[in-house]
Amino acid sequence: MPPQFVSLGPFTLNIYTFLIALAALASLAWAWFRARDAGIFTVALLLALGALVGGRAVYVALHWDYFHEHAHEIVALAGLSEHGAILGGLVACYASRITHRPSPAQFSIFNSQFSIFNSQFFVLLAIAASIGCIPNGCAYGRVVFWQTDGADSLAWRLRADWPDAYLVNNPRWPTQAFMALWLAFTGALMWAGARLCRVPLAFLLLLVVSFAIGDFLIQFLRGDPALMVAGLRIYQWFDLALALLAAVAIILRRKIH
Repeated sequence: MPPQFVSLGPFTLNIYTFLIALAALASLAWAWFRARDAGIFTVALLLALGALVGGRAVYVALHWDYFHEHAHEIVALAGLSEHGAILGGLVACYASRITHRPSPAQFSIFNSQFSIFNSQFFVLLAIAASIGCIPNGCAYGRVVFWQTDGADSLAWRLRADWPDAYLVNNPRWPTQAFMALWLAFTGALMWAGARLCRVPLAFLLLLVVSFAIGDFLIQFLRGDPALMVAGLRIYQWFDLALALLAAVAIILRRKIH
């Protein structure tokens, strides 16, 4: 299991915060060196900020019982909502397309580069958050038992001795690893599509649908507490809403083009 903290000279950072910051900086560096365009880099920076702010805002809102008594901890990166990060990124993306208007000759290149960056940024950020959650016990899986699940069951074969939010280790479904692997697989498909296609695609929208499907299924294996609504975790309802929103946007985009 990776360490919970990493030391950088005089600074000691939680591995979650460190990986989130590293993913964001790596994505911004890619945007600059790939495009060499100040406009695209500025838009990329706004997207990164929108995703981080949105992710933190929704996380704080979902855990307000804690944060209203610990207001000094609100402004931090130690805890992000994936759904909030997507919404924040989409809002920033929409606002950026309005404020940054490339010339007709540059539009196709800008649209393609921007769409690919959106997907690449979110994939790296979400994978970093999933891996960073392992030592911190966030988004942890349900405990499995060979006595009840069976020594030959899939649950017992895939178990990982990882901690919960109280840092108590038990054999669990490795839900964080499942999400990281699912996003890495999806990101690879998006990258392959970008290499093969000659026209801009709605990469971010397709990625949102893929994330929502994967997260909806993985939520059934989660063990962390969550508000239940009509038999589903609140995060699963978020997934359904995101998938529906992205699907409608894809349909509208196809009609326009």
